[in-house]
Amino acid sequence: MRHRLTRVFLLGLIVWGCRRQPEHKRLLWTFKTGSVVPTCPAVGADGSVYLGSHDNYFYCLRANGKLKWRFKTGDYVHGSPTLDGEGNVYFGSFDGFAYALDATGKERWRFKTEGRIESSFALSVEGKLYVPSGDMSLYCLDCATGDKLWAIKTEGAFGASPAIGHDGMIYVGSGDGALYAVTPQGAEAWRFETADAVISSPAIAADGTLYFGSNDGFVYAVTPTGQERWRFDTGASVFTSPTLDADGTIYIGSLNKSFYALTPEGRVKWQFNTRDWVISSAAVGADGTVYVGSYNHNLYAFTQQGTVAWKYKTGKFVFASPMLCSDGCLLFGSDDGVLYALRTDSPGPADSAWPKFQGDAANTGRQAKVFATE
Repeated sequence: MRHRLTRVFLLGLIVWGCRRQPEHKRLLWTFKTGSVVPTCPAVGADGSVYLGSHDNYFYCLRANGKLKWRFKTGDYVHGSPTLDGEGNVYFGSFDGFAYALDATGKERWRFKTEGRIESSFALSVEGKLYVPSGDMSLYCLDCATGDKLWAIKTEGAFGASPAIGHDGMIYVGSGDGALYAVTPQGAEAWRFETADAVISSPAIAADGTLYFGSNDGFVYAVTPTGQERWRFDTGASVFTSPTLDADGTIYIGSLNKSFYALTPEGRVKWQFNTRDWVISSAAVGADGTVYVGSYNHNLYAFTQQGTVAWKYKTGKFVFASPMLCSDGCLLFGSDDGVLYALRTDSPGPADSAWPKFQGDAANTGRQAKVFATE
C-alpha cells in the first residue's frame, strides 16, 4: 500500500512539474522594485526598459533586466513613461510634477501641476508633450524646455491618457464623463458625453475611429468628428484601454471580470471570464496571440479563437499593461513589485494601428502604424 501511495505521489509530482514547466521556461528575468509596478514599460532603440513604481522611483534597465539608473520622485510613479527619438523620457508622479530626464537619468526639467499625475502622457511629432493632471487640466508643454504652451480645463480630474490622431487632434477622457477632442492649438473641438467618468484611454483605428470605455459600463466607438458609431454594454465599469489587431478586432476588459474580443462593428467574437477584474490593456502579437493581465494574479496568452494558450502566475494583481518587444519578449509589471520578462512565440507586435497601450513601443499615444488617408 505504501509503495502504491509513493507511486501516486511521484506521478502527481511529475504531472505538476510538466504543467509548471512551460510557464517556468518562459521566464527570462525579473526586476524587483520596492512596491507596485503599475506602468506599461517603454522600450528604447537600444533595448533599454523604462518603468515606474509606487516606491516613488523611476527606473531604467538594460535589456537583460539589470539596473542602469533610477530617479527618485516625491510620490508614486503610476503612469507609463513616454520616450522621444533622442533618448529622453517623460513621466509624471503623484507629487504633481511632470519630469523630463535624459538617457543617463539626469533631470532636464520638471513642470508642476496643481494635482497628482496618475496618467501617461502623449508626445506629438512636433515635440509637444500632453500632460493630464488631477487638477482637471490638460497641459501642452514644450519638450525641449518644459515651458507651458497652453492648458485646457475640464470639469473632472484626469485618470485617462491622451491619444493623438494623424491630424494632430488630441483625444482624452475626463472624470466629468466626457471624451474631449482638443486641437493642437488648445481649443476644444468637440466632446462626447458618457454617463460616468472616462478613465479608459482611447485607441485610434486605421480609419480614425476612436474606441474607449467608460465607468458607465459601455465600450464606445466614436468617429473622428465625435459621432457615435456604436456602444457595447459590459454591465460594469471599463477602466482598461482597448487595443487593436491587424484585422480591426478590438480587445478590452471590464470589471465584470470578462475580457472581450469585439468586431469593428461592436459584436462579440469571443469572451473569457477570468473570474476577477480585467484592468490591464492587452498587447497583440504578430501571430495573433493576445496578452493581458487580470486581478487573479495571472498574465494570460489567448489564441485568436479565445482559448488560453498559456498563463503565468505572479504574486499579486496584474493590472499593469504588457509591452511586447520586437524580439517577442513580453514585459509586464505586477502588484507584487516585480517586472517580469517572458519569452513568447510571437515574432513581435501585431502590424496594426494600436497593438498595445498608448499605441507604440515608446508610449507616445500615437498610432504604431500610420495608414494613408484620403
